[in-house]
Amino acid sequence: MWSPVTIPGKPSILVVDASRDLEGWEYQFMDRLFDSLKRSGLHLMTDKPLRIEETDELAPHLSAGFNCLLFFSHGEGEKVLPGARMKTHWEWLNHHGQFPPMLFAGCVCGTYDAAASHQILKSPQTFAPLALAPSSPLTPREAGLFLLKFFTELNLHSKESVSGKMVWFSSSKARELLRRRRYTGTFGVRC
Repeated sequence: MWSPVTIPGKPSILVVDASRDLEGWEYQFMDRLFDSLKRSGLHLMTDKPLRIEETDELAPHLSAGFNCLLFFSHGEGEKVLPGARMKTHWEWLNHHGQFPPMLFAGCVCGTYDAAASHQILKSPQTFAPLALAPSSPLTPREAGLFLLKFFTELNLHSKESVSGKMVWFSSSKARELLRRRRYTGTFGVRC
């Protein structure tokens, strides 16, 4: 059901917004999600979401000591340039990033990209042995609720390390929250 992977340390999250605010709602969404994560007592690596346009802008932050990367970007879409897509960011991170294994939580709203999610969840060789990605189109509300519940549960139950079992458990709790509220969006998990 889950792998024996263990990532040392309590969850420390770098929140990255690579959306470029293309549709005009994305920055506000990530600011609200960031503030909710902060109010929940999670250890966030910055005072606000790290906003980037190109993935290589992450390079100075890769040695910051985080073990979870919450990455918001776009999937497919008419207005979405290839450089602004989750798939492009994932490929750069997977091939060029020099960091220890971590949990990657990909967030895409409105412009779902099944191919990018498949890569994130099924890549055999990856920097992120534990990962979350949308497995269906999501509204911002669905994504925000899921991720807030997921990271809150993960923080509660991961005192010394982040394990595959705790990622599975936390995603199950978040999935149940969405189900109880009658939301249909889903996240897939590699744990």
